[in-house]
Amino acid sequence: MTKHSGIFGGTFNPVHNGHIAGARFVQQRCKLDEVRLMPCHLPPHRATPGVSGEQRAAMVQLAIAAYPQLALERLELDKTGPSYTVDSMRLLSEREPDTRFYFIIGMDSLCYFCSWQDWQHILQYCHLLVCQRPGYSADQGDAPVLLQKYGVAGLSGLRRLRSGRILLLDNPIVDLSASGIRQQLQSGQDCSDSLDPAVLNYIQQRQLYQA
Repeated sequence: MTKHSGIFGGTFNPVHNGHIAGARFVQQRCKLDEVRLMPCHLPPHRATPGVSGEQRAAMVQLAIAAYPQLALERLELDKTGPSYTVDSMRLLSEREPDTRFYFIIGMDSLCYFCSWQDWQHILQYCHLLVCQRPGYSADQGDAPVLLQKYGVAGLSGLRRLRSGRILLLDNPIVDLSASGIRQQLQSGQDCSDSLDPAVLNYIQQRQLYQA
């Protein structure tokens, strides 16, 4: 039986309530069996000092603990080089031939999608699910051309094919950013509205994101 899995990539540095709300919305709206949160490997020059890949993964595990349809995908964390979406989706497709994959991105990424490494090949391995983002729209950048060629109007258009289509979603926009949360944590501000209590506790216990 075919399994339908969403893949939601990001730094998750740290994972916040916007990530979880977005993953749950996509899973429910697109009737996916699961959505996997896939933290990317961060090279040393981009990593936050004192915060490791294992700690980012641990925070994801804490944030998704209450949601059985959400899972952690470690694929990119276990690599030492740069993470390219095309390589990750190829590997997942080879490992799980009975799974259909749906790669979740924001409208900001769709607007620049043609600059991604081997972007055409990404569409060989999965469909794209595009979430709305503040400040970006479907008439900007690469989005109009991509949607004209690959866009579908609804879920039935995706389900007919194994890969290669793009669906825009009408998700509620949550205006949270990990970089903003890092700044708040650094300056000692209250982040309890932005982070799962278990994640916030983990950060405080280990004194992560401190100046």
